[in-house]
Amino acid sequence: MKIAMVAEHANPLPAHRGEPACPASLHACALSRQLAKRGHRVTVYVRRSDPEQPEGRTRMARGVSVAYLDAGPARPLAEDEHAEHTGAFGTALAAVLDEDTPDVLHAIGWTSGLAALHAQAHSEKDQSGTPIVQTFHSLNASEQRSGMAHRPDRARMETILASRADHVLVNSTDQQGELARLGVPRHHVSVVPFGVDTDHFSVEGSASTEPWHSRREERPRLISVTSLTAPGGAERLVEAMTRLPEAELLLVSTADDRTVALDENARRVELLAKEAGVNDRVHLTGPVERKELPRLLRSADVYVSAASHDPYGGAVLEAMACGLPVVATATGAVPGAVLHRTSGVLMRFGRPDEVARSVRAVLNTPTMSSAYGIAAVDRARSRFTWQRIAVETELAYERSRPQQTDHRDRSDEDEAELLLSGSAH
Repeated sequence: MKIAMVAEHANPLPAHRGEPACPASLHACALSRQLAKRGHRVTVYVRRSDPEQPEGRTRMARGVSVAYLDAGPARPLAEDEHAEHTGAFGTALAAVLDEDTPDVLHAIGWTSGLAALHAQAHSEKDQSGTPIVQTFHSLNASEQRSGMAHRPDRARMETILASRADHVLVNSTDQQGELARLGVPRHHVSVVPFGVDTDHFSVEGSASTEPWHSRREERPRLISVTSLTAPGGAERLVEAMTRLPEAELLLVSTADDRTVALDENARRVELLAKEAGVNDRVHLTGPVERKELPRLLRSADVYVSAASHDPYGGAVLEAMACGLPVVATATGAVPGAVLHRTSGVLMRFGRPDEVARSVRAVLNTPTMSSAYGIAAVDRARSRFTWQRIAVETELAYERSRPQQTDHRDRSDEDEAELLLSGSAH
């Protein structure tokens, strides 16, 4: 099968090279490689964000290539700029798809979905013939509840995308329920979770011995991979440390924080730790290279997350694969990954007192902690390998293909085009 993976803002090459990468980029990278191993040919279409990025296609792995399309300025875009250039990206995509028509279009993210619809509508050869599979990593409704910024028209666009796509993939049953509340039939949506590379993230191997990673006074170590720009998560963990005087906390920033805001938010968190009197036990690392992250995870005793919004659950899965018991807020994809009181502890709200109480229960019961870690490894290896995720995605492609008639509402298509043309406003 010839697969066109549309990942407008999720270049898979940084993840392929082992650099810190956002979850969407990791998804595009790992999934495309596994699909290629299953005999498919995959081209990942991304927006050119650097003038040095080459023309044409770049080979990433056997059976996988990356194609850069010109749409807007050749620089990284801020979150609120993404949709402004999606129409231009869709037009550029239509031109290349006319030259090399795929068997399936797989859109990663809502702006990529708009681009795929736009490309299909403006294609000279493909007028709604190629099936579209839409992956939503996050939905407007859940982000809004978590206090994150959102576009007023995004919920309507997500509804249109879900109804226009031939099949929809989401990371969790929570997202499937959100789409059902928007009127999307459940049989039209498959839950295919985020994956983990269990060859790279595993219990086998050494723990980090870098000086700034080393333990101080052999305290129990908590570790969290969290965005410092997202509301609540890091702050709650810092406050929880005032209730855990025996432990230390290592905060690893996500790749999404690699901006000027990282320094500003790091200073804010460091100041908060100093005011709370725990700055000697709270350490910020910044984004970590992928090759170093497993060793860093294996140096810890418990993985902890107080995030109010975690649509991927990728960092939790990586910790589980490294044998760590998990204490995390039951949000987004996390409840599907962590079995409560089997591979870890799920918290309802992730308030500082709740975090401290749950962590202390795990640390004070070594037998339970060990059992959670063993169960976490088993679950990561049995349910969340990228090999299995690729098989489930492949099944979704097959479900999208038999439909021979254009069941999609043309009024929805017209509205999507209007939204797309006006997205810069």
